Amino acid sequence: MVRVTSKRQFTIPKAYFDKLRLGDTVKCYLEGERLVLEPVREDSFWDFSTDILRSLIAEGYQGETLLAEFEARKRKALQALGSMVEEARKEAQAGKGQPADAVFRELLGEDDV
Repeated sequence: MVRVTSKRQFTIPKAYFDKLRLGDTVKCYLEGERLVLEPVREDSFWDFSTDILRSLIAEGYQGETLLAEFEARKRKALQALGSMVEEARKEAQAGKGQPADAVFRELLGEDDV
């Protein structure tokens, strides 16, 4: 059991951290009533395949329609990511931008990031 601070933070026990070879970033998502943390490998940080497939399976896709919808959504995700990067570049060059907490609030749709 671990303690959660008032800032919603907790320490991953060293034995778990070492066994999973965790780095500076972990993937975090809900699975039912569980909070799941997964290691993120450098080469897979920007690969949303697992997230897309998890959503499609939950939506009931199967077989060839699963494959077709997966390809379509992955393509859209990569296009959206490219657009976000380009927009961020333009804002940075213009001296504009948003604080990190505002960006996370917008991305996650949460008021209490």
